[in-house]
Amino acid sequence: MRKVALSLLAISALIFSSTPVAQAGLNAPINLDNPRAVPIFGQQDPSQVSLMAGWSGFLYSPRIVFSAAHAHYRFDNNGDRILIEPKYITVGKPNSSTKDAEGRAKVIRTFLGDYKKSSTGWTLNDFIVLVLDRDLASISPAKLMTAEIEAELVKARAEVAWHGYGEYRDRCAPGQKNPCPEDRNNPNKSPSELPRINKSNLAPKSDFPWLQGQGLIELANETLLTNLSGCPGDSGGGLTATYKGEVLYVGQGISTGMNFYACGATNAPANEKHPREMGFISPVFKHLDLIKQAEDFVTQQVAVIKSSTSKPTTSINCVKGKLTKKITSLKPKCPAGYKKKS
Repeated sequence: MRKVALSLLAISALIFSSTPVAQAGLNAPINLDNPRAVPIFGQQDPSQVSLMAGWSGFLYSPRIVFSAAHAHYRFDNNGDRILIEPKYITVGKPNSSTKDAEGRAKVIRTFLGDYKKSSTGWTLNDFIVLVLDRDLASISPAKLMTAEIEAELVKARAEVAWHGYGEYRDRCAPGQKNPCPEDRNNPNKSPSELPRINKSNLAPKSDFPWLQGQGLIELANETLLTNLSGCPGDSGGGLTATYKGEVLYVGQGISTGMNFYACGATNAPANEKHPREMGFISPVFKHLDLIKQAEDFVTQQVAVIKSSTSKPTTSINCVKGKLTKKITSLKPKCPAGYKKKS
């Protein structure tokens, strides 16, 4: 099991110069079919306009976004969780260009569960819920995968798709040995301006016979994936599957994996499929409590806004013979022929 732990290649979002990165697919095609794929930006100064997406998200409802906890936190040598998110976080409109700052909404609250580092080095429960200051789009809440549906999808080794704004070309220049450093000055090695689509497959744990002991115990409640194609830049992008004609949100894009090539960000072989390739995510049904907290917060937020913007009104009774009318407005006035009842 120690060999498995030592060989673990965690593909996590790190913040460099206040801009986090995550994962996207090598040569993955641009795809705008997902109306919930959103870019997320991190800034230390609210006036700063970033030209590149920091990481990706999934718009669950008009002002709630699902994303990756590792874009906001890291772990120190003792395994303690440390906040690394930038001071200001904004979210762009679905499928918008990362160069378009118009219409971005501010993140005003986050909800995080038991995001932690396991004894074997894996990060578990990699899921975070972001709440925006206003509606980003008119959209109904997304359908969510349940534990029962997950069992069916895993058994069928169902294909899943995820959209993100990450890198899409190999970081490594000819002659370089991976892992290769990110070079934001090279346009061929930068995050994508528009979301790209990646596809993988859910997989039963029996597909990974070498996963045993403590590692198997720690991943018991995570959803495993295979046939991976990842690059830095797309963590948090929504992983979706089609079930009985409906698109379901499964979890955030591949949070952690091992032995798969990541556009030069890890040292797995670029020209061959590794026999121990594996990725995993934290399924959404584990985080329904966080989603409920976010929904309750939005309800309260909307109520406060309505209360603060509503103007007080006054009512008066107006009479005309035996007729009486009640007039309610900011400055009520009796209509012609009526007198205010004293």
